[in-house]
Amino acid sequence: FTAIEIAFNAFFGIELALRMAALRRRFFLGEKGVEYLHFFDMFLVIASCFDLFLFFQGTESRGVNLNVLRPFRFLRLLRTLRILRSVRLFSKLNMLVKTVAASFMALFWSIVLLTIVMLMGALFLCQSLSGALEDEAITLDTRLWIFTMYGTSTRAFYSVFELTFSGGWPNYARTLVEEVNAAYSMFFFVYIIVVVFAMFRIISALF
Repeated sequence: FTAIEIAFNAFFGIELALRMAALRRRFFLGEKGVEYLHFFDMFLVIASCFDLFLFFQGTESRGVNLNVLRPFRFLRLLRTLRILRSVRLFSKLNMLVKTVAASFMALFWSIVLLTIVMLMGALFLCQSLSGALEDEAITLDTRLWIFTMYGTSTRAFYSVFELTFSGGWPNYARTLVEEVNAAYSMFFFVYIIVVVFAMFRIISALF
């Protein structure tokens, strides 16, 4: 791995020197202002050279901790990914990455909308089932199941999250319909059609 690291560091150093020689002043100051990415590349190359220098000097054995330089190795990986932009072989991958980045805000607001809808459903179930926990006409096992699934707002939200994304929503609905009140079938009927079926397909169509 050391040989590979030296080779990559040499490649990046030569590539940086060639760019500086070709661009000259534009390397630091482009048409749109300061080229921060070029400064970032230069910083990483210098940090990599310093890291290798300390490694070959055996500085760590002399009491200097090199762990502080390890995050720079991760940053070098990010710099390596920038090469993909200029390689024609990865043009499709580059297009895919740009598509994902462009649709990120739509994905974010889709998640926010789903979270709000799931929270509303969870609060409704938690509040409406609070009386069932004290109803002695309902068996103890059923009341324990209701508390486990919908006894608190947190439990209810997690249960709604599971029934929304797991595909096993009958496991969360049948007990309420058969043991508590058949009217809960209307809630799950509307929720599954509007959220699990309609909203999921609309969001999937966006991507």
